[in-house]
Amino acid sequence: MNPGGDGLTAGDGVGGLLDEALQLCQRGLFKQAEAIYRRVIAIDAGAADGWNMLALVLHELGRHDEAWECSLQATRLRPQLPAYWLMRGNIAFSRLSYADAESGFSRAIELAPHYAEAHYRRALVHHRQHRIAESIAGYRSALRYAPDVAEIYFKLGEALYEANAWEDALRAYEAAFTRDPQNALPRGNALNLINSLQWASLPAFWQAEISRNFERLDVDKNRNVSVALRALKVKPGFRQLLATVSTPTQWDAAAQSVVMGDMLFLQLLRDTLIADAAFEVVLTRMRVMFLVDAGARSRAPLEFLVALALQCFNNEFVYAATAAELVQRAALLPELEAAVVAKVDLAPALERSLVVIAMYGPLYELPPVVAYAKVHSVTSPLSLLMRRTVQEPEIELTLRASIVADDAITDGVSLSVRGMYEEHPYPRWFSIDRPPPLTLRDWIDREAPTAAASFEFAAGARVLVAGCGSGHEAIELAAGLSDVQVLAVDLSLASLAYAQRMAADLGVSNIEFRQADILGLGVLTERFSMIYCNGVLHHLNDPAAGLRVLVQLLRPRGLLRLSLYSELARVSVTAARAEIQAAGMPATAAAIGGFRQFVLHQKSDSVLAPLSGFLDFYSMSMCRDLMFHVQEHQMRLPQIASMLAESRLTLLGFANLAPEAMGAYLRAYPDDAPMTDCSNWDAFELQHPQTFAEMYQFWCGGSEAAC
Repeated sequence: MNPGGDGLTAGDGVGGLLDEALQLCQRGLFKQAEAIYRRVIAIDAGAADGWNMLALVLHELGRHDEAWECSLQATRLRPQLPAYWLMRGNIAFSRLSYADAESGFSRAIELAPHYAEAHYRRALVHHRQHRIAESIAGYRSALRYAPDVAEIYFKLGEALYEANAWEDALRAYEAAFTRDPQNALPRGNALNLINSLQWASLPAFWQAEISRNFERLDVDKNRNVSVALRALKVKPGFRQLLATVSTPTQWDAAAQSVVMGDMLFLQLLRDTLIADAAFEVVLTRMRVMFLVDAGARSRAPLEFLVALALQCFNNEFVYAATAAELVQRAALLPELEAAVVAKVDLAPALERSLVVIAMYGPLYELPPVVAYAKVHSVTSPLSLLMRRTVQEPEIELTLRASIVADDAITDGVSLSVRGMYEEHPYPRWFSIDRPPPLTLRDWIDREAPTAAASFEFAAGARVLVAGCGSGHEAIELAAGLSDVQVLAVDLSLASLAYAQRMAADLGVSNIEFRQADILGLGVLTERFSMIYCNGVLHHLNDPAAGLRVLVQLLRPRGLLRLSLYSELARVSVTAARAEIQAAGMPATAAAIGGFRQFVLHQKSDSVLAPLSGFLDFYSMSMCRDLMFHVQEHQMRLPQIASMLAESRLTLLGFANLAPEAMGAYLRAYPDDAPMTDCSNWDAFELQHPQTFAEMYQFWCGGSEAAC
């Protein structure tokens, strides 16, 4: 973008100042540039370039109302300059004044019909307003004049996805990602789309794109496991092996050999949670084979054995194991213990026995293995197994003592919930999405644009994550924000120790962990610009009481992000909880494992069958959280509306809605452009009960009005 166009030179008396200020802008020194532009205007109030550039720096500084007034003055002085109108549109867009933004961009296009950026920005306005057909046309107009800009192809793909034009969306995404070798554009929606379609064989571009995604260090690999498994299932070797799932007496040894060498599969086993019933059957059979057949154990690549052992550790040994298997595992221990006592390096066969032992239970519970790990160096791939399953749990035990603990947790339900998560810290995770960090202002503009106008940005902002669990969301948030400090609290010291270790491993330092009950946070004197409380309030005895505490901690014009269970989306969970309660099942590993097998053997029309489609079904701690939780409230939107009204909060917008859900809602309720009418959404959810399968996730802020 060329923000100028005034043509002033040093001879005009202000040209030198304009050059100096422009250099400061290029270095990101906007405050200093602001002072110079104000000098320019003081010298010559008719210097349109001074007004336009002052608008730019004020916009960059987040002072959008002041920027708007300066932009108005610039366009009054030089109304024939397209760049000024582009600036005016950009500022209006940031102020959420979409009519003014569209007007500015349209005027720029009238003055310069080939102005690609103006076409693109106007399409963004239409997209933000969910005027999808117009946005698609606008993106295509922009591409006529800027055919190599990856970002435009990407936004076109997003709009086409929302319009259910899936094949066109994939072509647009492919064009975008081909032009984005640095992976600056998010792949999430594109991979979700790939996952939702039926493929006899996956196109080579997408097969490669999925593999590249799992090689990256800046993505949460677990978010895209399902699409990676889809990519594997269309490969011949996997197709052949998975075909044996329903025939226990058949096994394709040749296919198994191919599968064990697949690099994407190895990455998934090591670094994710494989949430798929058919793969669970295959992996369980392979585990038994390696346990009982020393020949199969010796022939298998050691790297694959380690990867399978890590998957079992990742899922907290949720796979079914017979009593005979556990006896066989115990039989492998004496020879291993003898080698440890003799203080000799393990022979290759014993190394493999050690790995198989690790497939059935945690190595950190075996003192000989712990002792061996302390005195013997092991080489890759065993080093990863020992680090993940022995050394890291020991670090977490040490870290527990360093966490500020709260001895004042007295609420009965809170104490029960704490006990549950001390036994099973939740969730176990391994990576985060880590794009370049943003300021809080820019992050809110991206994540919650409908809430941005209600938010007051303060220097030195503090963010509270109330109920952080094992820290995944809190650490991802801290890593993604360049100008805030995060306080993350939870009931469970075990979960907090996991979180603190992961924060250190990832080098995230702008976060502090404390043990606390949400109900006791009222003693805090500090106030927070943003509070995250996702998936927590519904585990309190009284969710509304917890919300009232959080509202007390929110700064004026702060933002609150909440997530709550949907009653309509959790019919299968409700049925499971009723079955568990009626049978008096305890929340033990054996009972959880047994109930999982009961669910996996249900017919497809059973109310319990959908449970195997939940990610949480595939690890011990997550399965306990899903079906065996000590306290759970499920809600409907009218109930949430009442709860928000009681706390004088207003709904500002839903988060993480699927593009197809947004499109369908707006077709049904075109007059609710902000998509914040709880009554409409309740009616919509009755027709589409899985809309909020990932919980009601929404932003709210202080107001006298309710949703």
